[in-house]
Amino acid sequence: MGLRLFFTLWCLAAFLGGWAVSAIPSPVSSFWAGLGILSLLLLSGYIAYRKTGSQIRAFLSRPEMTHSLSWATDILDPLYEATVRLYREREQSARKLKEGSSRFDAVMNHMEEGVVVTDLKGKILLVNRAFFRFFKVDGEVRGESFGLLARKAGINDLIEEVLQRRASVQKEVVFSGTTPPRTWSLVGTTAKGSGETDLFGVFLLFDLTDIRHLERIRKDFVANVSHEIRTPLTSIRGFAEALHDGAVDDPRTAREFLGIILAHAERLGNIVSDLLHLSELETGKAVMRFGTVSVARQMRHIGELYADLAAKKGVSFKLSLPDEDLAYETDEGKMDLVLGNLVDNAVKYTPSGGEVMFGGWKEDDRIVFEVRDTGVGIPRPEADRIFERFYRVDRARSREMGGTGLGLAIVRHIVEILQGTVRVNSSPGQGSTFCVRMPLRQPPNPTATPG
Repeated sequence: MGLRLFFTLWCLAAFLGGWAVSAIPSPVSSFWAGLGILSLLLLSGYIAYRKTGSQIRAFLSRPEMTHSLSWATDILDPLYEATVRLYREREQSARKLKEGSSRFDAVMNHMEEGVVVTDLKGKILLVNRAFFRFFKVDGEVRGESFGLLARKAGINDLIEEVLQRRASVQKEVVFSGTTPPRTWSLVGTTAKGSGETDLFGVFLLFDLTDIRHLERIRKDFVANVSHEIRTPLTSIRGFAEALHDGAVDDPRTAREFLGIILAHAERLGNIVSDLLHLSELETGKAVMRFGTVSVARQMRHIGELYADLAAKKGVSFKLSLPDEDLAYETDEGKMDLVLGNLVDNAVKYTPSGGEVMFGGWKEDDRIVFEVRDTGVGIPRPEADRIFERFYRVDRARSREMGGTGLGLAIVRHIVEILQGTVRVNSSPGQGSTFCVRMPLRQPPNPTATPG
């Protein structure tokens, strides 16, 4: 009924509208005719809605329809809830997977060790950031052959053994592709993936250069300490036995032997003192007492200590002082030790007729001390090691001069603790120049004490 009424009114409105348009051709009449048609259409729609809406409501309120809709709701509601729950679970799983991937990447890329994962053909599947540092490569490497990169480092045989024999192996190699050469340890094995036949090659690269260097220093230190202590002890024991066997009855001989024993005992004491001092510096137990120090006054003090020694050896000693008002913040006692050690070495290793120059000046925000001599000089390879403990270019000459072999090691540690630098430039037969650069002001230091 509602549909028929709607159709009838619509036709009547269309007829009246068409008649109005044909009867009154003016633009104004056409407008009003169109408006009338629209009004009739809206009126017919409203009447049809009123009629059909009530019929639809009556139809849906019938008992059988209520039961049908209830049955559909019982099915659709759980389905909707299950769909929402599944969506949320997948969203949560994706979020956890992303978080886990981010943590994995963070851990991998903060490792000092290089990590490489390959397939069984040696194609790179995964690397971490340290890998690029080891092999000095840039850009994308996934899909590349690990064997080609490893061949340059001399470790491709290990990779082939892991991938072909499924073995777990370890190899230490010296990689000469860097300056200076580095010592690596490569550990390789295979790992299973999700499937039984899903295998990967996993390789870890460790840089052992610093460890091997420390081991060499430790071995040298033990050997040197043993030798340095054994030499004076042997002399002390020998001359003591000679006195015990009768030399003590000869006053002149006894006095000479006792003098030798005292000299070697003093040398032992100096070695122990320097070892304790160096230990404090290396372990951070040395307390720095900062104060404002006049550069000229400090240099004049050091010059006075060694001028007589230079004169006795026939060595010309020149002092080049800066302006009196030039000062810097430092531990005066520690810097006296540094400068005194450098000047002492310069005088000792410069032959008669040579020259030692001790100068100081300001350069930017640094105080520069320079000790230059015309002595025997140091070969270039040796110059890189003279700041190591007990290292000597000429052991016999050094012992003859009375050194402990620890002075320059102490110099380096003090200068570094005081935020400075020390460098040497030397050639055999051309003398040596030691240059120390110290800051004008010291940064805050928890171990420092005001002077």
